[in-house]
Amino acid sequence: MKAVKKTLLAGIAATMGLLAISPAASAELVPDGYNPDGLPTAGCFWTGPFTADNEKTNTAYPGTEITYWGAKFRTPEGAVLRLRGQYPHARYSSLNAYESSGGTPTGSIPDRQIRPDKGSVNTSLPGKDRKAKKRSWTVGIVGTAAPEKPARNTLYAAPSSESYQDILYRVYVPDKGRSRSGGVPIPTPELLLPGGNILKGKALCAALNSNHYYKANNVPLGLYNSLVNWPGKDPLTNPAEPKFSFVKFFSLPLSLARYRTAAEFDAAWEANPNEVGTLYANNDARYMTGSFSTRFGKVLVLKGSMPTTPKTWNGNRRAKAAQLVEWDMCTVESPATTRTHRCLFDEQVPLKGKQRRYTIVVSKAEDRPWNAKRKCGVAWLPADPDGDGVGRTDSGLLLTRNVIPAASFKQAIQNVTSPYNAAEVMGRYYPRGTYSSKSGFQKLGCPKAGI
Repeated sequence: MKAVKKTLLAGIAATMGLLAISPAASAELVPDGYNPDGLPTAGCFWTGPFTADNEKTNTAYPGTEITYWGAKFRTPEGAVLRLRGQYPHARYSSLNAYESSGGTPTGSIPDRQIRPDKGSVNTSLPGKDRKAKKRSWTVGIVGTAAPEKPARNTLYAAPSSESYQDILYRVYVPDKGRSRSGGVPIPTPELLLPGGNILKGKALCAALNSNHYYKANNVPLGLYNSLVNWPGKDPLTNPAEPKFSFVKFFSLPLSLARYRTAAEFDAAWEANPNEVGTLYANNDARYMTGSFSTRFGKVLVLKGSMPTTPKTWNGNRRAKAAQLVEWDMCTVESPATTRTHRCLFDEQVPLKGKQRRYTIVVSKAEDRPWNAKRKCGVAWLPADPDGDGVGRTDSGLLLTRNVIPAASFKQAIQNVTSPYNAAEVMGRYYPRGTYSSKSGFQKLGCPKAGI
C-alpha cells in the first residue's frame, strides 16, 4: 500500500511541477507600458476593464456581474504610492494584491474596511446613504508583506517573483443604469517621491515602470487532455459523475486531481490540504466548483437556499446587513481556457418562502424547458455551447462564490474545511443538483407556488 501511495504522490507532484511557472524566466523588467497582447487600458497605470464579454480578457473565470482593473508596477525605493478613489454605486468593491506567477492573492482591503476621507461617507456600510455625494477615499500601496498589525487604509503588495507589484481593483454588481465602475471614476494613482514631489499621469507610470503584461495561467492543453483521458475514467464525461456535486476550491492541483481516480484524489488531499488561491481569486471570496455533463441529462436542476444579501441592484438608498455580501452561480469552461460563459447573482434569482428556496435550471439554449423562467419561480442559467472550450461540447463546469460572510453565518463556503464536508457544513445553503430531461422538467408545469 505504501508503494502505491508513493506512486500516487509522485504523480501529483509531477502535475504540480508542470503547473509551476519559473520566476527566473520572467524576472527581468519589461519596458514601461509593455502590452504585447493589446489588452484594453484605462490610462497608463490601469489595465482593463477585464470582463467576460471581451475575448482578450475572458480569463481566470471572471464573473459577468463583475469588472476588474489590474496594475503591475514597481515602486521606487523611498517613494509612496497612493490611490484616490470613490465608493462606487455598487454592491462591493475591493483592492487585492497578488503573487503574479500564479495569481495567488497575498492580501486585500475591501470597501467596508476603507475609512473615508474627511467629510465623506463610506457608502458600502449597512445603513449608510448609498447616494451620498461625498464618497471619496485614499489608500496607500506599500511594497512589503503585511505586518502583524496592518495600518488602516493600506494595501500591502510586496513585489512578486516577477519583480513587480500586482494589484486588482474590483467592482461587483453596479446599480442598474450605472457604468461598470459603478458610476464613479476608477481610482487615480499618485506617487509621492522622497523629496516631496508628487507624480501623476505618464510621469508616474514611467517612474513606476507600469506595464500591461498579463499572462493567462491556464492549464496546458496537453496536460488537460491527459487528465481527461485518465486510465479508469470515462473521457467523454470525466470528471463529471451521474450524481452531481459541488466541491470547495482549495488549490489548482487538487482540482485537477478530480480528473484522476478517487484514490488519487484522496492522496492529493492528504498530501496538500492547504487552501491556496490562484487564477487571481478574490481574497474576500471562497469558491465551489461542480463538473457536469449533458450526457447524464440535458437539464441540470439546482436547488438550495439563498443566503441573505444586501439589496442594491435597483439603486436602493440604504442596504441592510446580511449573511453574505454577494452570491453568484456561473457556467464556465475548463481549466484549459478558464473562460466564463454566464453568471446569475443573488438578486437575479427568484426565491420561494421564508427559507429563500431557489431552483436554477442549467441547460443549453435549445434544451431550455419552457417553464424555466422567473414567472414559474425558476432561474435559467445557460450552459456554454462550447462545453469545456476545447472540444467536449457536452461537458461543463459550474462555479459559485460566497463573498464576505457575516461572522454569524456559519454555513458559508468559507467554513468548509475539506472536499468531503461541504454539504454537511452548508446545510440547506449547499446547492444540490440532479439531472433531468427537458420534457421531464416541463411536466412540472408552472404552479403559482413555484416549482
